[in-house]
Amino acid sequence: MKVSEKSLELNVGAELLTLMRKQPGMQKAYLRGLTQAEENQEGVDFFAQLDPATRVFAFQFKAPKGRIELAPYRYTLKREQHSPLFDLAQLSPRSVFYVFPFYITPEKLHQYVPNLAQDTWLLDIIQMSPNQVFGQNLTRTIRCEPGTAQINPEYRISSLSDGPKRFFSGIPAQEFAAWYDRRREFQLESKMRRNPWLVRGLRVALVTPDQAGAQ
Repeated sequence: MKVSEKSLELNVGAELLTLMRKQPGMQKAYLRGLTQAEENQEGVDFFAQLDPATRVFAFQFKAPKGRIELAPYRYTLKREQHSPLFDLAQLSPRSVFYVFPFYITPEKLHQYVPNLAQDTWLLDIIQMSPNQVFGQNLTRTIRCEPGTAQINPEYRISSLSDGPKRFFSGIPAQEFAAWYDRRREFQLESKMRRNPWLVRGLRVALVTPDQAGAQ
């Protein structure tokens, strides 16, 4: 039996939020998902209406492939999902991350609860140029071990338990809203069908104005 992707998102996400709230100025941080249904109802409007001082952090959760707990852990990256995240990352350093939980079986998950962060790893997307990562490919497999992620080239990854200490300013809400709007406009102009991969596993953490000012 394998741990589901949704279970990893929920449990690791809860720990991520707890870790963020322990950091100065982030006590009221909260997570929000992005779904296609939400886009139809409010989507961009929600982010555009936030106080301009609100800061946004984006976390793209990934579930490992395979059924055996063995490093390197393998994850699938998709160019159509990665490219807009890379564009978003250019707006602010250390604000957009892949989240790689090293958990495949329920046995390991149960063993590490309530500290899944100790074997969950963050990769800063700002350094991952789509052309460099994918070349002519639409998908790539990234192989991760503690401290490193290999996809050509090799990247450093950080333990989630240390991650919040590395967060910087985050992305201003208005800039995030503009990015979100551009992504939707591109789909409409190119007559692309709404693709669930574009929002699948994506969670954003919002830090409200009074908290952002204390960072």
